[in-house]
Amino acid sequence: MDTKLSENRVLTRQTGLFEAASRKEIGEVLQVSPELLQKAHRRFPVQWPKYYLQLSQEEAVAKMGRPTSAELEPHHGDIADPISDQFLRPVPFVVRKHQDRVILLTTKKCHFYCRFCFRREEPVSLAAEPSADDWTQIYAYLAENPEIREPILSGGDPLTLSNVQLFRIQTAFCKIPSIKKWRIHTRAPVVWPKRITPELMEGLSGPLPLTVVAHYNHASEITPEAQRIAGLMAKYKVVYKNQAVLLAGVNNRFQDQFNLWQQLHELGIEPHYIHHPDRVPGNAQFRTTIQAGLDIYRQLKQTANFPLPSYVLDLPDGTGKVPVEQLEHQGNGLYHYQHPNGVLSSYRDIE
Repeated sequence: MDTKLSENRVLTRQTGLFEAASRKEIGEVLQVSPELLQKAHRRFPVQWPKYYLQLSQEEAVAKMGRPTSAELEPHHGDIADPISDQFLRPVPFVVRKHQDRVILLTTKKCHFYCRFCFRREEPVSLAAEPSADDWTQIYAYLAENPEIREPILSGGDPLTLSNVQLFRIQTAFCKIPSIKKWRIHTRAPVVWPKRITPELMEGLSGPLPLTVVAHYNHASEITPEAQRIAGLMAKYKVVYKNQAVLLAGVNNRFQDQFNLWQQLHELGIEPHYIHHPDRVPGNAQFRTTIQAGLDIYRQLKQTANFPLPSYVLDLPDGTGKVPVEQLEHQGNGLYHYQHPNGVLSSYRDIE
């Protein structure tokens, strides 16, 4: 067994009975050769929870995790650091783009590795996670910058951490008076719903308000487990939202988006974002144009009788997420965005 894959299974099993499909099962179900699986895994891990692999009979689900030869080839539209977060880290494992909130890169591990991941070029290894000394530095940075009111746990997937680790982080946040709330971004409710237990939610629902942002991309991912988890979030008074990525061949049709957000609304899951895809090397097959995304979003706004997420683009210059509808098209695929502070950002769309 590949060492990196073995390490990841050990880590996730610390949080419960994680059931990963074997390399053979993945290849047979997704119809991918062992050679391609191996090559892709060396570049970016290939792992499927058995639960989620069962959903892959729907092509939209299969495509999100099926390795392809295309992801191993460079593309002219690639951007090495598509949202510039590698250059906005004041201390290790902290990404800061805004005055009042920061992203904490708690881990590089995931239960399932989305082939479109915008951090797929960063190494996945145990050594790439915060050490005890790193966490001390992170907490000190938060305390020394009291304008930061909301730390956001990201990664990788924060819910690959054990309950003990998560509760320890929560306790540390509670000791910093300037922190008023916190957030967890996770795909665990979608790909490994067993991770979301009453014990976890009870432990996380402390005195500091928590928002959990899940990542359902397609209505085929919404099973009875989604209803169970939404009920747990409501029981423990955790704000529960969803963000999705607009992905070619997965959900880039009006009906795909309508069905997704309608069903989430019926479960009481609040809309957060539709992300325009970030152009990291390896995910070219998932990209779509700004105009195609706008056409879908405007049709949603005309049709939906339920709340919709914001459609946003995380700009490559590191200035953060902006509403796609407010981009000004200059022609020939060039867009401008005028920030409220007067800064002008440019973005050139894919051809």
